[in-house]
Amino acid sequence: MSEALFRARVVRMGVVAPAATTATAMEGLLSRGICTKAAQQWLSQKPAGGANRDQLLAEVYERLEECPSPDTEWQGVREVLDDELLTGLLTISQVSLRRYAKGERHCPDLIAARLHWLALVIEQLEGTYNAYGIRRWLQRPRAALDGQAPLDRLQGAWDPDDNAVRAILALAQSASFGMVAS
Repeated sequence: MSEALFRARVVRMGVVAPAATTATAMEGLLSRGICTKAAQQWLSQKPAGGANRDQLLAEVYERLEECPSPDTEWQGVREVLDDELLTGLLTISQVSLRRYAKGERHCPDLIAARLHWLALVIEQLEGTYNAYGIRRWLQRPRAALDGQAPLDRLQGAWDPDDNAVRAILALAQSASFGMVAS
């Protein structure tokens, strides 16, 4: 687990700015109440903490997959996916999207989980694709998805924990490792 991958995830979640250090990213998580125990442990260790510090970093990175943060994630996801595409993926109206994004209305758990999952997919595809490429990636049929486009599997009542949906994230992860995501 590299610090760069960790920072990329925290940036995509909207917790810190792109130029943030790993320590600043951990402090950002603490201030938002995300992965606080492990983040505090990481911050309390000296940089020469070695393997234990690296293990904590990997632990926080993995736990962030299970930590939706709609208060911070709306802006970054909206920057990559236009509102029309995003409302379709989340099965919400444009009005609801704007209210959730502004914090005027509480974001339901399922919508927060979907938004977070989309942030994770975007994080995996960034660096391989630009925003336009990410939108196209979602629309193109993929051999690894039995000829379906990711968007085909993200219709209606989809859940990030569904196996068919998890396969999309796994495919996006393979793109981040430089493998062909087809």
